[in-house]
Amino acid sequence: MIRKLLKASATAITATAFTLASQAVSAERLSLSSWGSPKHFQVAEFVPVFKKLLKEKSDGEIRLKTFAGGEMVKQQFVSTAIPQGTVDISLTTLDNWSGRISDVGILSTPLWDKSMEWTYQNLRPGNKVFDYFDAQLQKEGAVLLAMFDIGPPVVTANFKIEGPESFKDMPIRALSKGTAEVLQVLGAAPTIMGVGDVYSGLQRGTVKGSMSGLGGAVGLKHYEVTSYMFVPNGVMGTIIDAYVMNKDKFDSLSPKLQKAVMEAATEARDHMQKFAIDKMKSLIDQVRASGNVVTVVERNGELWNSFAKKLEPLTLAAKSTYSKEVQAALAED
Repeated sequence: MIRKLLKASATAITATAFTLASQAVSAERLSLSSWGSPKHFQVAEFVPVFKKLLKEKSDGEIRLKTFAGGEMVKQQFVSTAIPQGTVDISLTTLDNWSGRISDVGILSTPLWDKSMEWTYQNLRPGNKVFDYFDAQLQKEGAVLLAMFDIGPPVVTANFKIEGPESFKDMPIRALSKGTAEVLQVLGAAPTIMGVGDVYSGLQRGTVKGSMSGLGGAVGLKHYEVTSYMFVPNGVMGTIIDAYVMNKDKFDSLSPKLQKAVMEAATEARDHMQKFAIDKMKSLIDQVRASGNVVTVVERNGELWNSFAKKLEPLTLAAKSTYSKEVQAALAED
């Protein structure tokens, strides 16, 4: 009798182990790539939450492997890597897709006048702006999972910025085509440079300044090799980043797993966006504590108005450059 019980127990254990092994083998495996500082909130606050939620919502059917710091795909190559399936999911600056989708450029122009708080409340699936860009990305082989505002770009520099004229002839790193256009209108000599090259570029004097997201600039310690930080507070546009997924891979998932991916991405994005809003002031304080002189443009103040006037040609050009559909989406929301 004891032998029979032991044999039955062993059989049950073997069957359970086989079932678990089969589930592990059949689990959907997804890869996620990010770039920039792994400590930046769009990585540190999004990825762990997304991974946890994805496991819960898929009942363990999805396994996520992550690659940080541009190990898998560098920032400037995401718009090629995602459609090709080099990686399943990646962080991206949406303006970097301007070579494929011209309308994404509107996000870095003065026509984008949404606050980070508005983004937190509204920029989700079902929102006209989100759905418009998702439709455009899908035509290029990508699915928009999450869209978020990492805050107005800042300029870390080794020259003092007292007005638009301070930018004249200055070599400054731009993070995208749209930000390069902003800098060019101000009279600067912009050069698009990958995030990993900025620190050494500032240190060696290859560029005199860099336009970057505040979180990235602080996370990558640009303040160690600069003396000034200029915080335009939105008058020079903002930076909209996203997580995108290879469309073929997304379409290959069951409806249940597609729903799990979208829900996990939306909830992780909400967590990260709220964190970013709360973190902005402390990041600026950190730069000041490092010894950098920080100038924050006051909304509708004299400095704000001088930059707004200088950038008027870009605003007018944007109205004639970008489609009526995308402008309508921005206006309605």
